[in-house]
Amino acid sequence: MNYMEDSSLDTLSIVNETDFPLYNNYTEPTIAPALIAVAPIAQYLATAIGKWAAKAAFSKVLSLIFPGSQPATMEKVRTEVETLINQKLSQDRVNILNAEYRGIIEVSDVFDAYIKQPGFTPATAKGYFLNLSGAIIQRLPQFEVQTYEGVSIALFTQMCTLHLTLLKDGILAGSAWGFTQADVDSFIKLFNQKVLDYRTRLMRMYTEEFGRLCKVSLKDGLTFRNMCNLYVFPFAEAWSLMRYEGLKLQSSLSLWDYVGVSIPVNYNEWGGLVYKLLMGEVNQRLTTVKFNYSFTNEPADIPARENIRGVHPIYDPSSGLTGWIGNGRTNNFNFADNNGNEIMEVRTQTFYQNPNNEPIAPRDIINQILTAPAPADLFFKNADINVKFTQWFQSTLYGWNIKLGTQTVLSSRTGTIPPNYLAYDGYYIRAISACPRGVSLAYNHDLTTLTYNRIEYDSPTTENIIVGFAPDNTKDFYSKKSHYLSETNDSYVIPALQFAEVSDRSFLEDTPDQATDGSIKFARTFISNEAKYSIRLNTGFNTATRYKLIIRVRVPYRLPAGIRVQSQNSGNNRMLGSFTANANPEWVDFVTDAFTFNDLGITTSSTNALFSISSDSLNSGEEWYLSQLFLVKESAFTTQINPLLK
Repeated sequence: MNYMEDSSLDTLSIVNETDFPLYNNYTEPTIAPALIAVAPIAQYLATAIGKWAAKAAFSKVLSLIFPGSQPATMEKVRTEVETLINQKLSQDRVNILNAEYRGIIEVSDVFDAYIKQPGFTPATAKGYFLNLSGAIIQRLPQFEVQTYEGVSIALFTQMCTLHLTLLKDGILAGSAWGFTQADVDSFIKLFNQKVLDYRTRLMRMYTEEFGRLCKVSLKDGLTFRNMCNLYVFPFAEAWSLMRYEGLKLQSSLSLWDYVGVSIPVNYNEWGGLVYKLLMGEVNQRLTTVKFNYSFTNEPADIPARENIRGVHPIYDPSSGLTGWIGNGRTNNFNFADNNGNEIMEVRTQTFYQNPNNEPIAPRDIINQILTAPAPADLFFKNADINVKFTQWFQSTLYGWNIKLGTQTVLSSRTGTIPPNYLAYDGYYIRAISACPRGVSLAYNHDLTTLTYNRIEYDSPTTENIIVGFAPDNTKDFYSKKSHYLSETNDSYVIPALQFAEVSDRSFLEDTPDQATDGSIKFARTFISNEAKYSIRLNTGFNTATRYKLIIRVRVPYRLPAGIRVQSQNSGNNRMLGSFTANANPEWVDFVTDAFTFNDLGITTSSTNALFSISSDSLNSGEEWYLSQLFLVKESAFTTQINPLLK
C-alpha cells in the first residue's frame, strides 16, 4: 500500500482504545488538576496511533496545545507545575517563553491555514513546512531551563509532540505537500533521530529534577514523579509508537502516596533500594498487608508513642509466580551475596522477623502485628493512612490511623487524627511499602535474607508508609495470571514485568519513559536468560487471525547469540523470530513474522499460550533489557515510518 496516496488515512475511521485511566473523563484533584488540560492531547494521540489522520493530525494537535492561537494550555501547565513542586520561573523567563509561543504560533498558523486552502501550491506548502520545522527545533532549547527542569519538562514534552506530529504528517503527505521521495526519506531519518534525541533530553531533565527533589524529601520526589507518570512519560511512549499505525498506547505506570516524616534520599538510593521496595513483588498483587506495630507505654501525663516498625505486604500465593529483590550495587551500599548478585528470587510469603531472625508473634500492646484482609472484590481501591505528630518537650511523639478499604486496621490511641483519604479514579492499591526514617539507607544487611518490605535495623523508629496505586488496565493480569485476548481488540500491550516465569539472573530496572513501572535486565549467567508470558484466548476468539509480536529491547553490548522469540505450547514449539543483537544504547523494536494461534497448536479459544523471549548465556559485562511486548493483528498494523529495527 502507498501510504502517501491512501485517502482512507485522512479520517479517523477507527477509534483506538485509550488506556490512560485519568484521561477517560476522570479528574484527579490531588496531583495536578490544571494538567488535565493536556489530557485531550494524549487522548487524541492514542486514537491517532490506532488510525492516523494523515495531513490533519498536526492541525488537531496544534489546536489542542494552542487553542485559539493562544498559549492558554501551556500557561496552565506551567503555573500548575510551579505550584506542585514549588518552583517558580522568573517573570523574565516567562516573558521569553511567551515570545517563543508567539513565534511558533505564527509560523504554525501560516502553514496550517495554507494547506487548508483548496488548490494550494505544493512547492509553497513545502517552504512553509520547512520553516515551521526549523523554527520548532531552533526554539526547543528555551524549554529546557537549567535548574528549572521540573517546570520545563512538561512544556518541553508538548513542544516535542507538536514537532513529531508535524514530521509524521509531512512524511505521509509526500508529493501533496511538494516533497520528493528524497525529502520523505530525509524526514523519516529526522523523525527517528528526534524521537531518540527528545527522549534523551526529557530523561535528562527528569533525572535532574527528581534527584534534586529527593535530596530534599522523598515525598516531594514522588509527587513530581506522579506528575511525570501522568503527563510526561505517556507522551514519550507515544513518540515511539507514532512510527506505526495500529498499536495501542497504554500506560501501566503506578502512582505513589507518601505518608509520614520527611526523609531525603539520593538518586542512587532510589534506584538501588527505594524503587525496589516500592515495587514489591512486581508481578503479583497485594492480598493482605501486615503492619508490625509497637505501642510505647508512657506516664499518664505524657502522650503515647505509636510506631509502625514495619510494613509487610503479602502477595497472591496461588500462582507460583516468582519475584525478585536487589541491592543496586551502588557505591553507597555495602550489600553482597556470595556471587555478587544484584537480584535473587524471593519466596512468595515470608514473615516479619526481628534482627536476631526470630519470628515476631502478636503478644501484647507492646508489639503487635495487625493484618488487613483483602476486600471482597480482591482489590483495595482506597486507603486512609495518617500519622499525628505531637511535640512533647524535646521529643516528637507519634500516632497512626490506618484504614484500607472499609477495614480499620489501627485506630490511634493518641487522640483524633484527621482523615487522609488516598484514592485515584481508575487505580487500585497494588503495593504498600515502608521506608525507614532516621536510618541511613546505606546500612549493612544481607539482602539474601530480606524481602522487599522487611528491612531490619537496630533502633526502632517510626516508619513512613508508601502506598502504590496501579491503573485498572493491569487488573486482568493480577487477577487471572494471564493476559486475556479478545477478538474485538486489534492490539494489546504486555509490560515486561507481567511475566509468567523469569530466569533467576533477572534484574529490576526503573525505566519510566517506557510508560511502564520498569523493565527486566538480563545479565551474565551460565544458562539461558528467559522470560515467559501467558496469553489466554477469550471464548469466541478466532484462532485463524494473523498476529505479529513486537518486542522492545535495549542491547548496550552486542550479543553474538542474539535474542529469540518463540512459542511454547504443549510440545508445539515454534520459532517466531530471532535477531542478532548489535550494540545499541537506545530502545529498538523487533517485529516477528506473522502467525496464527492455529500455527502454534492453539486451535480452540479459552486456552493458554506461552511466549518466550530468551537469549543464550551471556559473558561477563553482557546484558540486555526487555521493556514490553505488543501483540497486534497483522491487518491493523503498518510501519508508516521506518523504525530502528535490528
